[in-house]
Amino acid sequence: MSIERPEVGDIVKSTKGRDEGTLYIVYMTSEDYAFCVNGKNRSMSNPKKKKFKHISSLQISDELAKKFKEHQKVLDSDIRKTIDNLNIV
Repeated sequence: MSIERPEVGDIVKSTKGRDEGTLYIVYMTSEDYAFCVNGKNRSMSNPKKKKFKHISSLQISDELAKKFKEHQKVLDSDIRKTIDNLNIV
């Protein structure tokens, strides 16, 4: 099993844990973890720390990735809108 390394701005789905099936956007990464936000119960001030092997990448949000990388202000409402506008079942 290969472990994907999502990049900042990737839209991911939790595959393990109590939050299994939840969609997140990767806010930042470390060596072993992705810090994920969804704008609801996981806001920018309280990201979810997930191991790479417990999430799967779905697609990339170019607009949010650019904002994260350039350290621009991103609101939780921006994150919610991005996730809500996805056509992922």
